[in-house]
Amino acid sequence: MPSPFPGFDPYLEDERFWHDFHERFIVYAAEELSKIVPNRYRIRIDERATVIAWGGEPKKVLEPDIFLVERRKPVTATTSTHSPVAVASKSKQQPDPAIIVEALIDEEMGESFIAIVDRVGQKLVTVIELLSPTNKQHGERRRQYLEKQRAYLESRVNLVEIDLLRQGEHTVAAPKFVLEGFKPFYGLVSVWRASLPYRFEVYPVKLSERLPRIAIPLLPEDEDAVLDLQSVFDRCYDTAGYAFDIDYTQPPSVPLTSEERIWVERLLAEKRLTTEEQKE
Repeated sequence: MPSPFPGFDPYLEDERFWHDFHERFIVYAAEELSKIVPNRYRIRIDERATVIAWGGEPKKVLEPDIFLVERRKPVTATTSTHSPVAVASKSKQQPDPAIIVEALIDEEMGESFIAIVDRVGQKLVTVIELLSPTNKQHGERRRQYLEKQRAYLESRVNLVEIDLLRQGEHTVAAPKFVLEGFKPFYGLVSVWRASLPYRFEVYPVKLSERLPRIAIPLLPEDEDAVLDLQSVFDRCYDTAGYAFDIDYTQPPSVPLTSEERIWVERLLAEKRLTTEEQKE
């Protein structure tokens, strides 16, 4: 079942859906790019993994190339006072006694992004980021994102930032003051080219309009790839079955302008969405 919205669906900004949507979007966008980007480039999905100490701030950011991750729920315990324990084994060699230490740790949080690499020069050419709420909220993870953003710009790596979130601080590389003339908008896509360091290409995102087709810059000698964000969004929405989980009889959890709120209410009324109809 398709989304009732012509473009982005603000109900997906809810924390219950966002991480799932984020990961699907990155995967499907990478698949679309692999169909249209020249063979000299490889499309890779990378992940920043932030290890968070329980009850504290993020301590370490990892950017491995290959991930073998088992997600586990936090384990609640205290430091053990037990003596070292020898583990029985059928083999001839026995492990040394281990000191058993129990700790309270949190789950690893991961955020995926797309990297486009030049196979010839083995150089990172373009990075595509889909911003998450933690990138736009004051704290350690926002600071880490902004540091990575600056590193991309200083390294002359093309940077495409897709911000579909209403909530949070201005975060994309395009300066906030130059965007005043494009308001109002719900979200924003910012494209920065290493070959044109003083120019930003901006795509405002409005709830009443389809998501844009955006230019994905490659090396200067190659033509841009064109990524249809609406097509990627529609695939995410359909394959995840969000229509069966979202209750459109309730207002979205994000703050809307008065104009947006009136428009959303009219749209959903026209669609005659009810909880029962969503389940059919």
